[in-house]
Amino acid sequence: MGKVLPARIKRKEKMGILESPTLIIKETKQERRQRENAEQKWALIQEAKRLQKQGYSLRRIAKTLSSSWVTVRRYLAMQEPPSAHRGKRPKPLDAHQKHVISMIESGESIKTIYTVLTTQYGYQGTYGAVRVFGTEFRKKKKQGQPFHAQAYYSRRTIRRLLWQNPLAEKEKRNSINDILQQYPVLGPFYAFLTSFRTCVTNWDADGFRSLILFEKNRDDPLTKAFITRLLTDFQPTLHALMNEDSNGYVEGQVNRLKMIKRLLYGRASFHLLRIRMLYRSQ
Repeated sequence: MGKVLPARIKRKEKMGILESPTLIIKETKQERRQRENAEQKWALIQEAKRLQKQGYSLRRIAKTLSSSWVTVRRYLAMQEPPSAHRGKRPKPLDAHQKHVISMIESGESIKTIYTVLTTQYGYQGTYGAVRVFGTEFRKKKKQGQPFHAQAYYSRRTIRRLLWQNPLAEKEKRNSINDILQQYPVLGPFYAFLTSFRTCVTNWDADGFRSLILFEKNRDDPLTKAFITRLLTDFQPTLHALMNEDSNGYVEGQVNRLKMIKRLLYGRASFHLLRIRMLYRSQ
């Protein structure tokens, strides 16, 4: 991907909406865990509201639900289910960026800017955050680049978006659309990633075989190295999709044996090691 994309690409101000493909993509373990946690939290909120209607006090509800009364009060104020996606926490400097930029352009030092922020604007962040922000702004200004935290996509961000394929979130769906519009060469690569993830998630060995052979014939520079390496050990990879059994049990015994060897190192003989290895608790 490094040969196709620059280190970063600029975002567009207005972006269209990318339609979801016909493929049904299962959620990852992390996404499923976040969704289940949000559902459990919403069920707890509903229970707290039910107890409140029965006349329970905050402290009694908190004791019943094994929570803090402050948490219960926050639950009772919620009118809709909590989001399963975690957003970025706001930084103390975010609300003062315009003041910092104006003072930097006026020629003020970082120390002076920090003093003004803390005394006049109630800034409660660290001096280091102001220094890093000022250094980054001056560097980009010297290079003639616009300073905007969300103005560019890095290669790492692009790889994460194309692989995770978060089409359920409108903002990220628009970001994928923006990337594919600026670099149409990534379209087949994105389709391959989507199909690859679907086949592996659904344990579809036949679809996986067809996908890899089709990608080999297409000879895409973005996937050529990956396909070539995969075909060197292709049959075991297909077996992993056809059988649910694995060598996890053997690996677990190997780890157990290594742990016991470390425990007995320098203090026991092979006879005791054999007994410890064969021992089974009743």
